[in-house]
Amino acid sequence: MPITDPEKKRIAQAARLVMRICFNCGCRNDINASRCRKCRNPYLRLKNRNLGVKK
Repeated sequence: MPITDPEKKRIAQAARLVMRICFNCGCRNDINASRCRKCRNPYLRLKNRNLGVKK
């Protein structure tokens, strides 16, 4: 069931897409993180935020 309320949609997308991913272990971290919470690796990347159609 798709979300039609724009405010709820924004909140859901922020929860799913706004994070950093560790290069070493692939762990999801907070957007403000400077090191991985799992392996303490300082090399983090932003999560890919391209929304596409599922195949």
